[in-house]
Amino acid sequence: MKPSPMTRKERFARALRREEVDRLPFWVKIFSQDYLAAQEEKYRKMGELALADHLDLDHMAGGGAPVACTNDKVQRTAKNENGRLTTVSKTPDGALTAVDAFDPGSQSWHPSEFPIKTRADLKAARHLFAHNRFEINRAQVPKCVERIAAVGDRGVVLTGMGISPLMNLIQHLIGPMNTHYFLTDYPDEMDELISVMHEERLRFLRCLLEACPYDYIVSVENTSTTLLSPRLFDKYCWRHLNDYGRLMQERGKRHILHMCGHLKALLPRINELPAIAIEAYTSPSVGNATLADRVRLSPRIAVIGGTNAALWLRPVAEICAEIEKTIRNAGTTRGLILTSAGVMPPAASIEKIRRVRDFARQLHV
Repeated sequence: MKPSPMTRKERFARALRREEVDRLPFWVKIFSQDYLAAQEEKYRKMGELALADHLDLDHMAGGGAPVACTNDKVQRTAKNENGRLTTVSKTPDGALTAVDAFDPGSQSWHPSEFPIKTRADLKAARHLFAHNRFEINRAQVPKCVERIAAVGDRGVVLTGMGISPLMNLIQHLIGPMNTHYFLTDYPDEMDELISVMHEERLRFLRCLLEACPYDYIVSVENTSTTLLSPRLFDKYCWRHLNDYGRLMQERGKRHILHMCGHLKALLPRINELPAIAIEAYTSPSVGNATLADRVRLSPRIAVIGGTNAALWLRPVAEICAEIEKTIRNAGTTRGLILTSAGVMPPAASIEKIRRVRDFARQLHV
C-alpha cells in the first residue's frame, strides 16, 4: 500500500530535523507588500494563508512574541515626515538621534542616520539596553495559540528573539564602517556596551521562553562576511548565539538562524552552534555558499533557502536547471527546504513560481 503523503507541517518539520521526507519541501517569500503590489489583483486580495494554499506551499509562518518591554530611564519621541522617521532617545547620559528613510520600492524602512556617532554616545547607548525590563504579555499569549491553530497543518510557526549585539551595532546602531573603527579605537567601551546588550537579550529570551507556545525561535542576524570577519564572528556572535541556543534547548525549543549573506567561511563554526537550521541560506552570486558547501562544512544544520533573488529573474528553464545542478552537486536533499532565500523579486510571477515548484518537487537525491 502506498503511504499517505505528509502534511505540509510534517514535511517542513522533518526536513528541519534532517529526516527523510516524501518530497522536497518548497516555500517562497511572496507575502510582502512590495511583491504583492506587482501581481494580479486576485493574488493581492488573497490573505497569507489563502495564498500559501493556492501555491500549496510548505509554509513558514511568523507569529508575534508575547513579551512587553518597559524602560523608565529612556524617553523616546518619534516624528514621521516626508518618508523620514526621526527617533530621539533621551537618556541620563545624553540624547541619541536615529533617522530611518522609507523606500517605496521595498516598502520598508532603512537607516539613513545611525544613533551612535561618537564615543560619548556609547555611554548613552547603554541605557537603551541596561534598563529594559520584560514581562509576559498575557493578552498576547492566546493570540499566539490562535495563530498556531490558524496555520494548522500548512506548515510551521516561528517567532523572533531579536538580534545579537554585534550585528545590531553593525546594522542598526553604529553602521558597518564605524562599528569596526569603534572596536579598534574604543575597545573597552564597546565590550562594555556589547556585554550590556547581550544580557538584555538573555532577559528577553528568558521571558519569551516562559510563555512562547511556538516550537521555533529565530535570531535575525543577517550575518555575512561582507560585514564582519570570521574572527569577530567567533569573538562575539558565536558566543552569544551559543548562549541563546542553549537556553532554547533547555526549554525544548529549536533555534533557527536567519543568516542571508556570505557564510562559507563561517559554516564550520555555525555547525557547532546549538541550532537546527539557517534560514535565508543564499546561493551564489548573491550569497557565496552552495548546498554542497553546507553538506561538507555544516552537515548537522538544515537550510531554508538554496536559491537567490537574481536567479528568479531568469527564465523558468534556467532557474530549474540551476536548482537541479545545485542539488546534484550537493548529493542530497536531506535537510533542505527549498526557498527563494530573500524576498521574491516582484518580476517573478506567481505562474513562474508554480512552474518551478512543480519541477523542484520531482527532485530527490
